[in-house]
Amino acid sequence: MRYWEIDFLRGIGIILMLISNFVTDLQIFLNYPYNPFWYFFAIFTASIFVFTSGATFYVNYTIKRNFKRILRRFLRLMTLGFSITLITYFLFKQGTIYFGILHFLALAWILAIPFYYIKITIPLSFIFITLYFYISRVHAQTYFLLPIGITPQNFYTFDYFPIFPWFGVFLLGFEFGKFVMKRKRERRSKMICWLGRNSLKIYLIHQPIIVSILLILFGDKSGIFVVKLK
Repeated sequence: MRYWEIDFLRGIGIILMLISNFVTDLQIFLNYPYNPFWYFFAIFTASIFVFTSGATFYVNYTIKRNFKRILRRFLRLMTLGFSITLITYFLFKQGTIYFGILHFLALAWILAIPFYYIKITIPLSFIFITLYFYISRVHAQTYFLLPIGITPQNFYTFDYFPIFPWFGVFLLGFEFGKFVMKRKRERRSKMICWLGRNSLKIYLIHQPIIVSILLILFGDKSGIFVVKLK
């Protein structure tokens, strides 16, 4: 069962993501000047996706508590996540995505199961968010602690979504899930809802398309590719 509010919000997130990632690509590949506004814009955009994923989990798990379905989702997203890890490792000199949004969402749907039965998700969500400011100051020369937010010194990646703070945002989505389940189902903004329903497909194809267009028009000005591109 789908709820238009969740699809609509995720569709808005897709539109913002296309804008945010286009600007990020300009910064990475064409040396576009850094502007703090786009950093906070990217955080806001990512929060929409994680928040709506939390709402989707709550709705799906309330309707049908099917662990096998969640496990299949975990395997699918984690497989896609590690595929992106391999691509970025072999294609770029730096910025490998070791624990990006797909890795996080795969793990979050498993971690969320016990939290579903705890009725104080809002305080818990703020604990996850708050602890980030302490954990992010800790460093260790290993990548095995990346999922919880402990990074090596001078760690750089194109995409990073550790459990602290992002699982807190995911848990906040539970409240939105509760809200939409109490409302009457209506159809609104079909185009934006369509974008929301197809968010994973759009996420997977949009970056290759944007980067390819930039390379064709302007070439590789960053020198970040392992293979020299003409």
